[in-house]
Amino acid sequence: MKLLYSKQHLAFILLVSSICLKTAAQQYDTVYLPDPLITEAYCKAAHQNILAAVNPSVFDGYFSVCADGKGFGYGNTYPSLDGHQMSDALLWLGQINTVKANWEYVKSFQKPDGRLPIAILPAEAGKKIGPSGFTSEVDINGGLYTHWVPKDPLRALAGTTYIQNADVIFRFTFDKQWLKEQLPSVNLTANYLASLISSEGAVGGAGYYVERPTRVEYDGVSQGHVADAFRRLALLNSVAGDEASWKKYNGLADLVESYFRKKFWQGDQYAEYRHPDKGFIAGHGLTDVDWTALATGIASEEQKLILWPRLKNEAGFYYNRMPTGIATRPETYESWETTYADNQDLAAMGRVWYIEAWARANMRDAEGLILGIRAVSRAGRDSGYYWRERYNAKGGYGARKYNEYPANLIRVIQRFLLGVEHGLDGALRLSPVAPEAFWESGFGQSLSLRNGRLYYMMKTGIVEGSYQGHSAQTLSLRLFHAGKSIKVKINGKVITPVMKGEWITLVLPASGKDRASAFSIEMLEKK
Repeated sequence: MKLLYSKQHLAFILLVSSICLKTAAQQYDTVYLPDPLITEAYCKAAHQNILAAVNPSVFDGYFSVCADGKGFGYGNTYPSLDGHQMSDALLWLGQINTVKANWEYVKSFQKPDGRLPIAILPAEAGKKIGPSGFTSEVDINGGLYTHWVPKDPLRALAGTTYIQNADVIFRFTFDKQWLKEQLPSVNLTANYLASLISSEGAVGGAGYYVERPTRVEYDGVSQGHVADAFRRLALLNSVAGDEASWKKYNGLADLVESYFRKKFWQGDQYAEYRHPDKGFIAGHGLTDVDWTALATGIASEEQKLILWPRLKNEAGFYYNRMPTGIATRPETYESWETTYADNQDLAAMGRVWYIEAWARANMRDAEGLILGIRAVSRAGRDSGYYWRERYNAKGGYGARKYNEYPANLIRVIQRFLLGVEHGLDGALRLSPVAPEAFWESGFGQSLSLRNGRLYYMMKTGIVEGSYQGHSAQTLSLRLFHAGKSIKVKINGKVITPVMKGEWITLVLPASGKDRASAFSIEMLEKK
């Protein structure tokens, strides 16, 4: 293949590789980004934090939520939220067996009604936990099913996390037999989630991923995530041939979405939550609910047009230069909005940053996306590439060496900056949301797939790479090629790809261990 990168660009790629080589136990997959800070942060997040948290000596598939393996308790598991953030990051790092084993462990704690625990605390089985006067009893099996914070926040979180994990495991493995075996359990959890929805479509459960403020009873963040989870589950059931379940869960998603658009919308933003006595609460500025609406797709087109200009450059979501806070006016919360003695979640947290990044990717806001990635990377660098659980005006607090930010750094770079998606049909889709400087310098990665390995580099006007695998791989790329003529080659031969809008689709042939299939896509000026 003709070399389309200059010596300077190749020197840069070697620099990036050398950064990753400085980390312990470098893995074979490597990202190539024209930003040494982000590249180093990605490598450190992967090796020093996420992979370091895996500990099979506890049980096969165990991972801690902290890099030191001790934060939040040795041997404890947190299936809600952390369970998906960590599982997704580990899948991007090639740890499929670990993630599937962890899935089986969590599944064993499912109750007959579909409920799953928000935490699994083996050493506390049968005991009461929590501050004096605010306790909850851990089940005899070690699962915590009811929060010690009054009004029981996080009720919608465990089930949604479980569905999200089923979705990503299938997408990474394309294992239809595994999916068929797991769907009865996943659908059971979805039915429990459905029991939290009012007849008009409001999802209960108090705070989705926050405890204090408690967001009693209908958190706007829950509305978007539950609707998204039901849509994902509907598609999984469709893959398995269960059209009745596809219709059922799509219908539930439609119900939640319709209610959210009609009732949560306040004219120029969304309400944060609906309180059973005080009604819709929308007095804390823009909030994570607004990001959720754009991320999960439950905002109407008209609402997006009004909301996006307000959200796009809102600096109030940065708390002490760290993304992303839950609200732009945190000082306006009142004492009645928490059911405990503090408001510890008035903070910037990785969970909120992921939603912001997701929304920016949907809106194709490359500059806003990279701004957040750099901020999180800097915070890691300044702390030896470890991150705290929360950040506010005074800095980081909560658990040390917490894996939420590093897990989401990996996810944000892969899913949004590089735009990689494993399709439910087995295809790989690349739709990067990268700033112009990245396109000018070139970027890409070496990526493990279920059936082989893909290497690619993208640059203005050109994509080139290679695929080595035991079966053919469909590859779709979203490239802005208006006014250009497209020339696609596979192994030196010009082929005719499938073109649909901005998407270019080609099929990379299987290849042996000693020879990869080379491909290139050139966008040329029309003569």
